Amino acid sequence: MDMGCVAFQAHLATLLRGMPRCTTAELNEHTIVFWDGQWAKGAELRNDGSGESYDKFDLDERTCNRLHADLVAWMESPRYGLRSDLEKWIYE
Repeated sequence: MDMGCVAFQAHLATLLRGMPRCTTAELNEHTIVFWDGQWAKGAELRNDGSGESYDKFDLDERTCNRLHADLVAWMESPRYGLRSDLEKWIYE
């Protein structure tokens, strides 16, 4: 990936804000990025029986380093999803 974390986050923000609400960039099967109305944010999908669907996180340098391989793969072949269940969670 030639761009740094801040540039990648800005790139995702530009892409996602022009898409329908609750569109996500699917980085891997457990990690998504969504537009929160102000910036691109990340979330880990939960499947732990807690009733919560997502754990939100910022796309900071540490997170970008951890997800580097997934970010590179996504840039080569972007995958999007539409998660209507984000509506309440993001915009409440």
